[in-house]
Amino acid sequence: MLALVYRNSFPRWMLCKAAGWITPTIFSSPLSGLHLASVPIPPLPGPRWVRLKTILGGICGTDMAAIMQKHHPAFITQVFASRPAIVGHENVALIDEVGPDVTRWQKGRRVVVEPSLSCTPRGIEPQCPHCAAGRFTLCDNFLTGPLPAGCMIGWNCFTGGSWAPYFIAHESQLYQVPDSLNDEQAVLIDPIAGALHAVLRRRPADNETVLILGAGPLGLGVAACIRALGGRCRLLALDRASGNLELISRYGVDATICVGAKANQAERYGQFAGHVGGTVIPVRFGHQVLIGGCDLVYDCIGTGQSLTDAMKYARAGGTVVEVGTSQISLVDTAPLWFDELNLIGANGRAIEQYEGRTMHTYEIVLELIQQKKLDLTDLLTHRFRIEQYREALAALYHRGRSGAIKVAFDHR
Repeated sequence: MLALVYRNSFPRWMLCKAAGWITPTIFSSPLSGLHLASVPIPPLPGPRWVRLKTILGGICGTDMAAIMQKHHPAFITQVFASRPAIVGHENVALIDEVGPDVTRWQKGRRVVVEPSLSCTPRGIEPQCPHCAAGRFTLCDNFLTGPLPAGCMIGWNCFTGGSWAPYFIAHESQLYQVPDSLNDEQAVLIDPIAGALHAVLRRRPADNETVLILGAGPLGLGVAACIRALGGRCRLLALDRASGNLELISRYGVDATICVGAKANQAERYGQFAGHVGGTVIPVRFGHQVLIGGCDLVYDCIGTGQSLTDAMKYARAGGTVVEVGTSQISLVDTAPLWFDELNLIGANGRAIEQYEGRTMHTYEIVLELIQQKKLDLTDLLTHRFRIEQYREALAALYHRGRSGAIKVAFDHR
């Protein structure tokens, strides 16, 4: 089968990193770590495993960041991965084959696969404390057990991923897609679940002022989930792209702030203070202090600058939820100390407490969609064949021109 495989070497990484400042197309060129290759269809490794025939494989922002080499080479996820890796963890698929001990699932069933390769898929008993508590993205055993290193499907040398026609998963990772949900909505379950998990980590109170920093797909998901859960807080969104802000406004955002791509810190903070209230005080060398701000900020970007800004945008004693994939960066942590902020990380999915019930994040998303509280219609804007991967990556890199919100590979 043809699949998109990622492997990289230090010389290639350095060459692409340098050339990428001039031409981002280098990251999908033959010189990059990503290439189209013919690989075997993966066999079932054990009696409780299944093979999936991919319908759609989504392109995650974290995948893009890795391929575009935006992460530091010492980034922590380098440890929790193995290569060569067939990329892609966002998915909707049909069960193609089941192991002899699989009783719940049958061939032909349409599912989404939760990608975490934690204790249960690894066959580790007793489970680590995190998995036992339902927080499997925090598993202690991503590097141990009978499987190669890897924290998720799509970034290991064993399971394959949804950027290929077939991949494998443990039966515990499967969630059935209801007939009422089409494939284009189903492939969005995982990214929306990541946004919902962040909201459940710190649900806004109705009397709070809340800022979503970054109005891309993740920020849009946070806005949609806050309103789907019945949140009536004052909700703001800040982004540098007016198109993103126009879209997120449809999901219950009360006001948007467009700072512009070239706005400096003083301009960004000044525009924010004009909407929320507060005082911007210059320090030195172009650095600013912001007094006042929001009760709660969701950083849906995940850079050093965005985390610095998020902490500045939060009022003293407020809370910042780090939703975007964070990385090795220069961050001004003074507000964390000086303003006694609460800083919360939000990584992926979990077993959540929701309305008195214990549910997987995927199950909550599916319930909210079926209750018509969450609408994912038309968020998948572009589909490409796997052979068109250069065009797919270009559509995401040039969102302003392409109008891309979510992009997926179509294996149908």
